[in-house]
Amino acid sequence: MLIRVAVITPEDFAPRITAHAEHFDQIKFQAYLYRNPMECGALVEQIQGCDVLLFAGPLPYYFANQRKSGKRLPSVYIPSDEYTLTLNLGHILLNRSEGLRALSVDTPKRSYLEQAVAEWELDSSQWCVTDYSQIIDGAGTVFDPEQIFHFHRENYQSGRCNLVLTSVDYVYEQLKLLGIPCINMIVPEKSIRETVARAAHIGQLMISENAQIAVGLAAINQLDGDGEGAKPDAGIMLQQLLLELGKETDASIQQLGLDQFILYGTRGSIEQMTDHFTRMPVMGSMEHLFGVTISMGFGFGMTAKEAEAHARIGLFHARKQKESSAFLVTHEKEVIGPLGAANKAYHLKSEDRELLHIAELTGLSIATVSKLSSFIKLRRENRFTATDLSEYLQLSRRSAERILKKMIEQHFVESVGEEQPYKQGRPRAVYRSNF
Repeated sequence: MLIRVAVITPEDFAPRITAHAEHFDQIKFQAYLYRNPMECGALVEQIQGCDVLLFAGPLPYYFANQRKSGKRLPSVYIPSDEYTLTLNLGHILLNRSEGLRALSVDTPKRSYLEQAVAEWELDSSQWCVTDYSQIIDGAGTVFDPEQIFHFHRENYQSGRCNLVLTSVDYVYEQLKLLGIPCINMIVPEKSIRETVARAAHIGQLMISENAQIAVGLAAINQLDGDGEGAKPDAGIMLQQLLLELGKETDASIQQLGLDQFILYGTRGSIEQMTDHFTRMPVMGSMEHLFGVTISMGFGFGMTAKEAEAHARIGLFHARKQKESSAFLVTHEKEVIGPLGAANKAYHLKSEDRELLHIAELTGLSIATVSKLSSFIKLRRENRFTATDLSEYLQLSRRSAERILKKMIEQHFVESVGEEQPYKQGRPRAVYRSNF
């Protein structure tokens, strides 16, 4: 089966990636071009009908993820790592008259350069180095192309360097305009080839995963204060909507009762139905017409029994919402939902030793610790309030404060200040995670 790879890349770099199609018969490339990596979040939202995203480097990958479009497509990027820097230092040594005596370098991570220097046994004590480690580690130095440009320009104009090695296209173009000797980081062919191979491997896994058995459960919930008379009509309409969805996605529908239906299909059919787990299937205007909400739970598994058990977990979570919603539980017991613009995901189980250790010390369930970990990873900065957490977990503020109290007692969370968003009322404590 053909693996469709969306390549997010600058125009001049695209041929170096797509040239590898001849080595992978099962891959079809579609290039999506950008001029500035900061555009990649919006660019990814335009991508349709692909299995894997392949980014030309860590910067476009980072900015695409910052947008949090909700697409759950697997992604890979061509690294700018120790191997890349080792190749570039060798190139300068052999081909540039300036040599390596006085170099100004930017790199995603300073440790990459340190390892490359160690490989060459070089003296880098006179070099000027800056990094933007936030895009790799989620913490550390923030990426700012203007700051990197000024860093190199000042180093050259002050005489601290006689050559610039940059990993940022924009910085390279600006330095060239000023006549400053510079090299745009050379991307090794080996790194491109290995990234394409990784995309192909992930695509093959996705195709096999798409054959997993999937079960969906849909249930009608009567809104408070409404009579029971609307349910039969609501059930008929829901059945018709599900049958239409079934035709579009090659899934079968059966009625379990007046207000509940079961759907059988494959993971691929559910991905199609939910647009890669980014939205709940369209249920028309049932809430307005009949005074009901619709809860849906989808489950994947290697057997129908396992998939149905996961679907019931998803339905349980959906029914706890105050509006129509859908949750999905994967074969790996990852819970995704409510499906929509603000998708959240956490695991019911975990093999992460750190999370298991936190759960053991705090007495919290691994699901709660996993949710808390996902909440922290979603935030751009490691600062939050009990209100932020309660809204994410959809718990009362008191329940969120109880969770935080247990985390604070074991030093996994600490209070770092207060905020007062309103003139009246008590200030809110601001917390920071230490895990």
